[in-house]
Amino acid sequence: MLAAAFASWIEKLSERAFDMPFLDLLRAQGFYDIHFTHGPYEFGKDFIAKRDEPTPVQYAFQGKAGNIGGPAWMEIFSQLLELASDGPAHSNFDAKLPRRSVLVTTGRLTGKATIGPAQLQAQLRKANLGDFEVWDLDVLKELLTGSPRFGITPVPGLLPVLGHVEAGIPTERVLERELAALIPPAGAPLSHVRRAFVDGSLVVARLVDKNLPFLALHAALNGVRIAAARAHTNLVEGGDLLRDAFDSYISLGVSLLRPLLDTPEDPKVWLSFVGGPSRLPTYPVACVKVLEFLSLAALHREHHGQASEARALVEVAARAVRSQPGAAHPISDRFAASYPPVLTALVRFGQGDLAARLARATAKWVCDRYEASPYGLAGPYANPPEEIRTLLGAPFECINLRERRESLLAVALADASYVLGLPDYDNIINDFLAVGILPYAIHAEDSSDAYTVSKPGTVALVNIRYPDIRTAAPLPHHTLQALPRVSERAGGPAVPLALACLTRDRLFSDVLPRLRPSLT
Repeated sequence: MLAAAFASWIEKLSERAFDMPFLDLLRAQGFYDIHFTHGPYEFGKDFIAKRDEPTPVQYAFQGKAGNIGGPAWMEIFSQLLELASDGPAHSNFDAKLPRRSVLVTTGRLTGKATIGPAQLQAQLRKANLGDFEVWDLDVLKELLTGSPRFGITPVPGLLPVLGHVEAGIPTERVLERELAALIPPAGAPLSHVRRAFVDGSLVVARLVDKNLPFLALHAALNGVRIAAARAHTNLVEGGDLLRDAFDSYISLGVSLLRPLLDTPEDPKVWLSFVGGPSRLPTYPVACVKVLEFLSLAALHREHHGQASEARALVEVAARAVRSQPGAAHPISDRFAASYPPVLTALVRFGQGDLAARLARATAKWVCDRYEASPYGLAGPYANPPEEIRTLLGAPFECINLRERRESLLAVALADASYVLGLPDYDNIINDFLAVGILPYAIHAEDSSDAYTVSKPGTVALVNIRYPDIRTAAPLPHHTLQALPRVSERAGGPAVPLALACLTRDRLFSDVLPRLRPSLT
């Protein structure tokens, strides 16, 4: 099953879409001093890397997508000569080492192209330019599944995850639970962590194939979790991994959500994206998930000095908040974790009035649900059918529901309103009290276990008491973790908020005070 799944994934990849998984594969298989050199001065080399066999060998890679026939081989022949040349694609390219040039293709050589590699190999050896080989679909499958030549094999937990994906439509909760099996143990070599990234990419790809974009994005956050867990062992390695994982998440989101990002002010397009009026309850889910993605991406970009990109992302989010009524209609507590990053990103980029409007409208929606029904909204562990039953089933005696007054959404909105200085904080708190809402959350310790729902190290925060008015003092439950968490120190404040969006039952909102804009 794994070999077939890997083959299917590879065959569908475009040339550049394979870049990040390929880099992780190289790292997992013992390559080092790896550099992505694709560009106008690459000298035919998309990547360069070294590997000890047992002495160092200098590798250079040229990537292509799909099958390569005779005419295509002739077209790329000059690039392959450049690939094997001494051209300085990067200052770390060591022309003095034994050299191996590799053509990497997600397809196979066909027709007259099949005799080309042997001819090129002879030509290069005659010129003392090293060896040449082709890594086609079959070699890439070997690289992915493991072999005597490529010894790092898939994570054992990969097959059960794929089984859930192939058996039907998994829920976010199932994905969070099953993907936790991909997290390498604390003492694992860095190559195993990189291999876990690759395995996660396969799960994401299968969800994309099934046209499940929001579940694919949810699965991509597991890469952030893997990297954050590594930060507890090695902060520097964790930081590098977190940037790679977050960048992959953003690239995926921009690709999958492009129809919505291009039309943030058109509810009809957004409704059509989720299947039309017959799928109406899915529309607010799409609204909240798109805003979640945009805000996490913006906060990550801002932390890494890409303020203009971050501002552009927040502008799209702002247009959606103004135009998409579903943005203020979360269907359950499963979406509570989406609101702190959204409100924070709006405030940080000069959209404080809009953040206040969103918080006020969402709080009103939550209060209306709890006032109209003793069942409120479903909790963070509910599956989609349970969410719909709780949202729509109160008038029907035949539907059995459990009375529920707890609310994680209340905590998300109250925490963000207090810390970010939103003007309706006191009204929001009073409205929650008036309809009998009990703010409820989970506080997780600063450990790698905090990123997995089933792991220990959490404390229930029951009926959280909020101050009547805002002051300069921190919220009492934020003092439980007054210092930045390890994941925040490694990758920035967007990381704990992203992990909250993966676990969905905890907010890590103690990061918010460090995201509050300065008054000076």
